[in-house]
Amino acid sequence: MKNTIVRLQEIQLVCFKNVENGKISLKSYNNIKKDIQNNNYAADILGIYGQNGSGKTALINALSILKVVMSGDKLPKNTINLISATSNKCVLKFVFLIEHNDERFLAYYDLEIRKNIDDSIAEICRETLSYASLNEGTKKTKIIDSDNDDMKTIFRPMNKYNELINSNKDNLVNLSVAKTLAKKEKKSFIFSDESINIFDGGFKNNVNYSNIIVSLNNFARINLFVIDNEQLGIINMNQLIPFTFRFENEENVIAGDCFALFKKSNVSEKTYSLLTKIKNQINIVINVIVPGLNIDIVNYGNELDENGNMKMSIELVSIREEKRIPLRYESEGIKKIISILSAIIAMYNNRTICLAVDELDAGVFEYLLGEILNVLQENAKGQFIFTSHNLRALEKLNKESIVFTTTNPKNRYIRLENVKSNNNLRDFYLRGISLGGQKEQIYESTNTFEINYAFKRAGKIVNEE
Repeated sequence: MKNTIVRLQEIQLVCFKNVENGKISLKSYNNIKKDIQNNNYAADILGIYGQNGSGKTALINALSILKVVMSGDKLPKNTINLISATSNKCVLKFVFLIEHNDERFLAYYDLEIRKNIDDSIAEICRETLSYASLNEGTKKTKIIDSDNDDMKTIFRPMNKYNELINSNKDNLVNLSVAKTLAKKEKKSFIFSDESINIFDGGFKNNVNYSNIIVSLNNFARINLFVIDNEQLGIINMNQLIPFTFRFENEENVIAGDCFALFKKSNVSEKTYSLLTKIKNQINIVINVIVPGLNIDIVNYGNELDENGNMKMSIELVSIREEKRIPLRYESEGIKKIISILSAIIAMYNNRTICLAVDELDAGVFEYLLGEILNVLQENAKGQFIFTSHNLRALEKLNKESIVFTTTNPKNRYIRLENVKSNNNLRDFYLRGISLGGQKEQIYESTNTFEINYAFKRAGKIVNEE
């Protein structure tokens, strides 16, 4: 669906990690009709700020789950740990803008995941997909409502189900098999390969239904990138580096993660070709972000691996002033930038790409961070969601692009109120921490005297033992 654009508009978390309830709208959502009318598609930048343990990473985790589920893949084994300790299930709700040819829709996807205590895993218990046509109005129409506790009713509304059965009598069995298989494998019924094959062509009375499902599936697989701390933690171990990439030409799109060892290693010719392409793309940008720096791949020739397959022996290196050193000796910040740079380049140039990065600022010089964010805000076409502790972004981004966490688990995310155009958002935020003034408390107050006393007490206990 090359001519289809999908953009994330809103995220809501319920009983997910330490978020009892939290909703975040991207800045374009509030002006969606005006932006479409004026053909205004500026970048959607969303920075999430707040103290430790207040729900920033929860949003990135939710997007990771979204990517897996809408791609038709199985829930990760650790999903059960993401459900609130005080609840048996969590609910994730997402709103998307879909543009297909001259038609525009809002798509609403609600996902319920519960704990299966007996098996110590999480499972999807219900999912609902609805839409509203912006061309015709905002009336919300339900496409599929699938409840895994009701295996006799494959999904509702019944008129949509009957449409599929009437189009092909085999679908009576095919849909039942698809739902049973999805439940067994802990994956989405709506976005499983088996279901999509049935929907595609089965909805003869309204092809928009299948178009919406296929568009969201395609968005999750090749246009939604989520880079969490687990992926970036691999870099800190100094063993291998993940490259998140996306390349597109007139024929196809390739996207995903390519892993390379920091030390000398053997790779296939296909992997070497991909790494070379990523390297050439990254060098165009890294040289101006970190003046004088380039990366290269040293090819030591062909070798046979333990299975008798011919592989290419390579090593990643950085180049400064014509001096080559192994890439593993570069700083953590530079290795992180290199790892995600291809995805940032893709997001900068493509409206339908959404990139989410946890702890963007880790290891990155704050002035450089501000310069990069300023460029993205002014010129990027895609959507960029990030968490950070470095407050430099508050001085560079529009106030609509920043969301703050609160101390209230029932209302985790807010935008600051009463911010004037001449206010420095960084100073305004710090004053809000010290003096309050917002509807929700944005910082669980700490006391320097108590911190100092606690350090002394802890030291005495150790000495006494």
